[in-house]
Amino acid sequence: MERIPRPGEVYRHFKEKLYQITAIAVHTETEEDMVVYQALYGEWKMYVRPLELFVSRVDREKYPEVKQEYRFEKVEIQETQQETDPGENHKETSNENLLAFLDAGTYEEKLEILINRREHFSGQELAGVCESLELSAPDTGRGGLYGAAMDYLKLQNKYDGTRLR
Repeated sequence: MERIPRPGEVYRHFKEKLYQITAIAVHTETEEDMVVYQALYGEWKMYVRPLELFVSRVDREKYPEVKQEYRFEKVEIQETQQETDPGENHKETSNENLLAFLDAGTYEEKLEILINRREHFSGQELAGVCESLELSAPDTGRGGLYGAAMDYLKLQNKYDGTRLR
């Protein structure tokens, strides 16, 4: 099997959600290799799936409209930025802003990161922010993505029942 996922890698499911690999485990009864992975959206649930299914191709009979070849496809975290991406002082990024955002534990922390790093987020990173928040962000570039994420986080922060008042 040539497509074995590794812990820390990020994969996109053919239904467009992002997941991070936590571990490759072994089923105690069958000794089958299992992939343990976590959703990078919503409640950040943990899942387990047989490795063979994880790396399998999309069922074209059941999902003929899907463009992705495999059920899960690796997403490269370190990519080169386009020169045309406004707000960037450099052409390469390691997605450090997106990773900091994803690592933040509360809506308040996420909002703070978004505000403090506004000029440093690339359009690609902002698209990842919106995807992690399950937002169908407008195709209006960085400004639209940033605005959608800010509005959502402000609303969540205002009505978050876990904060002490």
